[in-house]
Amino acid sequence: MSILKVDTINEKTSGNGVAIPGHVIQTLSMTLTSASSAQSNSYVDSGLTLNITPKSASSKILVTGFINAAEDTFRTYIIIVRDSTTLSVGDAASNRPRVYASTGTTSTWDVYDITSIPINILDSPNTTSTVNYKIQYKNYQGPAHSGSATSHINRSHSDRDDALYDPRTVSVLTLQEIAQ
Repeated sequence: MSILKVDTINEKTSGNGVAIPGHVIQTLSMTLTSASSAQSNSYVDSGLTLNITPKSASSKILVTGFINAAEDTFRTYIIIVRDSTTLSVGDAASNRPRVYASTGTTSTWDVYDITSIPINILDSPNTTSTVNYKIQYKNYQGPAHSGSATSHINRSHSDRDDALYDPRTVSVLTLQEIAQ
């Protein structure tokens, strides 16, 4: 019985070799430690962004991680974007917003909450050119509707300078190219 070593797998998945289905070809990851805020009627970049160049056009890209979001009014909407294409949103239903995820609402406590939203989708970019994945966010109302609706990444809305309250958090984005 022979044992297949990691070096052998890497040789098989590069150049003109044979790709082993399900094998992770490459992994890229970033941790966002800075906080940001946005008042916008359109989605804005959260700071979670990564470029990946697939080795094969048939590869899938597994997009995972989490984003910590907060707001002053009810909800923050999150979308995942590949280049200029929004990925994996809910079905169209009349006038309802189509998003990847939303923070929860707790009425009067909104200004103190931070919601951690998991990211997990499997994408098929069908290219060997460099593609960009990013997480974008916005307040559900936007200033056009409320005048001051604000959403935040990696901090609460109240953001009190206190050793016990309102922590600063991190958000993470990881891309893995999966052989098919």
